[in-house]
This record gives sequence, structure tokens and C-alpha cells, in this order.
Amino acid sequence: MTQTLDAVSKPPPRPDGEREALERAWAPPKGWRQLSAVNNTRIGVFYIATAMLFFVLAGVLALIMRTQLAVPDNGLIDPRTYNQLFTMHGTVMMFLFAVPIVEAVAIYLLPSMIGARDLPFPLLSAYSFWAYAIGGLAFFFTIFFGVSPDGGWFMYPPLTGKEFSPGRGADWWLLGIGFIEISAIAGAIELIVGILFTRAPGMTLARMPIFAWAMLVTALMIVIAFPAVIAATMLLELERAFDWPFFIPARGGDPLLWQHLFWFFGHPEVYI
Repeated sequence: MTQTLDAVSKPPPRPDGEREALERAWAPPKGWRQLSAVNNTRIGVFYIATAMLFFVLAGVLALIMRTQLAVPDNGLIDPRTYNQLFTMHGTVMMFLFAVPIVEAVAIYLLPSMIGARDLPFPLLSAYSFWAYAIGGLAFFFTIFFGVSPDGGWFMYPPLTGKEFSPGRGADWWLLGIGFIEISAIAGAIELIVGILFTRAPGMTLARMPIFAWAMLVTALMIVIAFPAVIAATMLLELERAFDWPFFIPARGGDPLLWQHLFWFFGHPEVYI
């Protein structure tokens, strides 16, 4: 009887080379192929590094502004450039660092914390990162081509309408923020599904680490709040591109509509 139990309890021998084949299958790509990685660890590292890069760039913009204000009548930068730096600094800190760094850390840590091999939709994680990185870099590089927005990071109309912001700066802001917010929603969906459906057996919601709970609540707020600012940016871009007066009072629009939509997103972002 003992011999029979011992025979049953012993696992069958692994085929030759199986462990090595599994290690090769799960190993991250090498060289330039690392950019095609979709596992949560590599995407999380990319995400964190990119968010920290934007944090440093925003700090550089802040230093330039403070240098301009250090002494009276300083001619380091002209008023229009100062407004551009002010707008870029606020936008980068709020949209390219504050929320993305939270999602980045969550993508990196959560699977290990809840006992999952990876997040449920690796390609969605990769899309979230690359939409964020490409949209953010395209937006930031406008500063080197003289087409940066200068209407403040909150972009209140009518200041940002065609009459008072006739260039392409506001359009670049609206385009970049659209990419970034879609990226944030994609990452939030990934986190919600991962937390709710890929936890280890026995890990109930009540047994989850507090960090996982915090990320679940954060992701839910992102999914609820961020579509409002996407809708607002679409309306403002339609107004600028096709002269549809959503925010022009003289033609039946209402600039308060922007404030309602923007702060429906902006106030939850404080908690995010």
C-alpha cells in the first residue's frame, strides 16, 4: 500500500529540455526586440522610465520659468514663451506624470502581488504604454517647433478658441491629450480585469493587499472620469476645425460646458 501511494505521489519525470523550452518561451526579447515585449514586467519598466523622463522634463521647464522670475525685467524668455512653458509644465505634470506613474507602478507590481503570471491582456498593456509614450512625446516636442499651446494646462475657452488662439498649439494639446487619456483608460481596464479575475486561488477581495485595493479604486475612477475630458477635447477640436460653436456664447455655445466636463475629470484626478 505504501509503495502504491509513493508511486502515485511522485510527479512523472519531465521530458528532456522541457524546462529550458519554457524558460526560452517566457524570457524577454533581446536587443531591439525588447520594444516588442508585452509582459507586465517589461511594460512596467518602460512605463515608469517614461513617466520619470517626463517628470524631469517638467522640472526643467519649471527651472526656466523660475529663472525668468528670479530678477526684475529679466529677458531670458519673452511673454509668449513663458505662457507656453507654463502650459507645458502643468500639462506634463498632470497628464504625463501624475496619473501614468500610478498606472506604471501598478502594471509592474500587481501581478506578483495577486499571484498572477501576467495581466490578462498583455497587448492592451503594450498599447496603453505606446499610446502614452507616442502621444506624450509628440506633444512635448511641439516646444521645439514653436507650436506649443499657451492657453494654460486647463485650456479654458474662449481663450483657446480660434479667435484668441489662432495657431496650431491648442490643436496639438487636444490631439496629445486625447491619446494620453485613451491610454489611461486602456491601462485602467487592464488593471480592473486583472484584479477581479486573475487573483490566486483563495485570495478573496477581502484578502487582497491594500495596494491592490487602492489600484482597483483608482482604475475605476479613471474609467468613470476620463471619458469626460476626452469628450471635451473632441468638442473643442470640432469647434476649432469646423467652426461648430460649442463654447462660443455669442453663437449659442457655453464656455461653462468645458469647465463642467474638464473638472468632472479633474476633481477625481486629485484623488487618483
